[in-house]
Amino acid sequence: MARFRLQVALFLLALAFCARAAAEDRLVFAVDVIRHGDRTPLLDFPAAPHEWAGGLGQLTPQGVRQEYELGSRLRSVYVDRYHLLPPSYQPGTMYVRSSDIERTLMSAQSMLAGLYPHGTGPTDPDTGKPSLPDAAQPIPIHTIANNEESLLFPDSNVFYRFDDLLVQFVTTTAAWREKTEALKPQFARWSQATGITIKDLYQFVLLSDTLLIDKIHHVPPPSTLSEDDVKTITEAGRWAFVAAFKAVQVGRVTGHELLNAIADDIDEASRQKSPLKYVLFSAHDSTIMSQMSALGAPLDAVPPYASHLNFSLFRSEGGDYTVKVSFNDKPVSVPGCGAESCTLAQFLALPGR
Repeated sequence: MARFRLQVALFLLALAFCARAAAEDRLVFAVDVIRHGDRTPLLDFPAAPHEWAGGLGQLTPQGVRQEYELGSRLRSVYVDRYHLLPPSYQPGTMYVRSSDIERTLMSAQSMLAGLYPHGTGPTDPDTGKPSLPDAAQPIPIHTIANNEESLLFPDSNVFYRFDDLLVQFVTTTAAWREKTEALKPQFARWSQATGITIKDLYQFVLLSDTLLIDKIHHVPPPSTLSEDDVKTITEAGRWAFVAAFKAVQVGRVTGHELLNAIADDIDEASRQKSPLKYVLFSAHDSTIMSQMSALGAPLDAVPPYASHLNFSLFRSEGGDYTVKVSFNDKPVSVPGCGAESCTLAQFLALPGR
């Protein structure tokens, strides 16, 4: 009797699992905005120069690996779990765009190598042999000149007058003034230590970036900077960068064009008139931060390397569409929507668009 009851319980559990699986909404379209992987600094200290392999602002071997691993994780979602994308690449199913910067172009390539790894590429129908060594899969990556790029550079002064936005909404705040006044007595000493003349708090964004990368790669800081100096500069720069995009007014100006493009793609996908299933934007920390700010959910910290902001369109059995937003696999609660998702109508009506 006990064995019979166990069999019944297992049968009912299996039925419940099948019912849950059947009731799960179907993923019909997705967009990812990713940050490049680990890179070398954008700024060197003239007073303590370091020779970086490949130069400044370049993707490192660690960065390549980070993006490849991201692509592998996304394959398990888009190919294995939801069957949004086919196991082997098919033209027309995805669109990839990168800023015209080597580290983001290489990050896109590395991520795609994880999404469609070696062994999934085409074979020559006449010989049956892989077209490329190890059956690698080439995937087109689109880009435009930096001076024409308005989607992926939210801190552009050309398209968004970013410096003017900082003055209007950020640098005049009490918190910014207090932080500046607290650090100002050290400006002259830190300028001498780094070889860079420090005049305002926003300069700490790049200063802190260099110090943080130096620490990651075991490069000593300028000799006259103490551990407390390094910590203070690093924290100040991260704070300033976050503060710039925590101002939702800044996010809605600088992030609206990309958010509009994403919303248009999602709207088009809901009409089921295109084979396109997936869009990837390979960009920068500022790109993700501006999108989060435009959504009304600004970040409290700078996005780590290989971060991804995801927009997923789901369709229920009844034909209703919902949009779920997540950042590094954690749900984003978008103001004006439900706790974990937006209806399609709510998403298309977001004020940040």
